[in-house]
Amino acid sequence: MPKQDGSLTDADRVTLVRALDRLIPTVDAEFAAGALGMLGDVEERARREKSTRSAFLRVVEALSLDLTAHAVGGFSAMTDQERTNALLNIESALPGEFSLFLGIVRDVYYEDDRTTDRPANFDGDDEVFGKAP
Repeated sequence: MPKQDGSLTDADRVTLVRALDRLIPTVDAEFAAGALGMLGDVEERARREKSTRSAFLRVVEALSLDLTAHAVGGFSAMTDQERTNALLNIESALPGEFSLFLGIVRDVYYEDDRTTDRPANFDGDDEVFGKAP
């Protein structure tokens, strides 16, 4: 859970790296958002505006409070499907905040020269997030 001043704990950072890897579908783990070290850029971009900073911190807090993660030893100990389910639960509970967070993650990822071009839309079968009603 983020500290009182809004800074992230080491546990938050580990959790977020795993979450980034679930949010952007990749075939090659070498090009996963976490493996490319994008968390710092995501955090920096999220903190630029009050609304995105608040959304970012609410999603981080929700990740840290996930009961399934606590039961199995943390978000990193969860299976990929459990991580996806946890993120879908957060998307459902905090749709506005999650949408802002997901938008930042996608922007940072697809603006990076090491990644593929940004899809025209995110309606593909490999996309799980951003489809909540």
